[in-house]
Amino acid sequence: MYKTKALQYDNRVRIFWTLVSLCVASLALYVYGVNATVRNTVVRAQLEAEASNISAHLGEMEFAYISLKNKVSLEVAYARGYQDVVSPTFISRSSRSLSLNTKR
Repeated sequence: MYKTKALQYDNRVRIFWTLVSLCVASLALYVYGVNATVRNTVVRAQLEAEASNISAHLGEMEFAYISLKNKVSLEVAYARGYQDVVSPTFISRSSRSLSLNTKR
């Protein structure tokens, strides 16, 4: 006698819906990854532009500093009240005091 087997579709339906849900989850993860990549690329471009602007501003400030530094002379110092030091006072490294007070 032949043994007949009945086909059971319960497992096939469960496998189908499992595969469909895995495909939907994979698609959602892919869309999220593309979205995150695009956002990070835009933020990177903005940061590069900001760094370029800061670098240009820094160059301008360095140029202004050098031009102001070159304008300093003895005449300007004397006009602002600076005087030549007659007897300089030096502090030794072995001194245990925190400051040097010459006016007592």
